[in-house]
Amino acid sequence: MCYNVRYSKKYNCSLKGSEMNISLILLKKDGTKKVFLVRNKATILGRRPDCDFCIPLQVVSRRHCQLSQEENALKIRDLQSSNGTFLNGQKVGDETEAKPGDHLQVGPLTFTIQIDGQPTQILAPDSAMIQPTPDISEASLEDMNRSGTFTG
Repeated sequence: MCYNVRYSKKYNCSLKGSEMNISLILLKKDGTKKVFLVRNKATILGRRPDCDFCIPLQVVSRRHCQLSQEENALKIRDLQSSNGTFLNGQKVGDETEAKPGDHLQVGPLTFTIQIDGQPTQILAPDSAMIQPTPDISEASLEDMNRSGTFTG
């Protein structure tokens, strides 16, 4: 399955002077990789077209999570998303520090975090640490909020 993940060109704040080079790497089912450079000091992932990193899927909240580069650390914060943000299978709350090789799950997508080229080899995440994505194909209207995002 192919997802149309894209960057917003509207918000392109440079990390000039920063020592960290951050990438989110999506390992596809066919074994190919898609690399997304995190160019902003603060990057919003979500379904809205004006997010820095747009994932146009109903199970992804409009403003799902934020990646922030602070003092040579990458912090991840869930933005009260309906279905949660997960780092290595653990639900992210207020703010969690991510390390190279950690797995970030947003909806059905799982990214490997690469910082300054580490890890050099990207492996598929252990399926035991991935949270199942809710099946909304047979959800009733009561199970959906106004945005069409599954809440149950």
